[in-house]
Amino acid sequence: MTAEQTTGAPQAVDLVTLTIDDQQVSVPKGTLVIRAAEMIGVVIPRFCDHPLLDPVGACRQCLVEVEGQRKPLASCTTTVTEGMVVRTQQTSPAADKAQHGIMEFLLINHPLDCPVCDKGGECPLQNQAMAHGRTETRFTDVKRT
Repeated sequence: MTAEQTTGAPQAVDLVTLTIDDQQVSVPKGTLVIRAAEMIGVVIPRFCDHPLLDPVGACRQCLVEVEGQRKPLASCTTTVTEGMVVRTQQTSPAADKAQHGIMEFLLINHPLDCPVCDKGGECPLQNQAMAHGRTETRFTDVKRT
């Protein structure tokens, strides 16, 4: 039986207040940064994240800058803390550069013209690269297809 069932009153939720891209938000304790951002309409790119699955952090596309941390963190695996200050690719050159580097890395063996790919133009990687203007790469060797 829950506290609500025994007393009839709703159970209080512990809230944590943080700042994302200069917007203050209060979310339940244990919320992931990527979910807190969604709550205020801030879109953070991602591939491996799904709200019904446990966080993995494999694609690294959701990197954000967190004040006090030495390097960008994956927002899909980072839990919010009281007073946390987060900057996404929209307001942080460091987060934007990190995401750009990860996209560039992902595109090494994935040509965006997709002539030989099973997806045939219906590719989440291609869509994300195009949506965020990250179709250029420094790696010009022959791609494995």
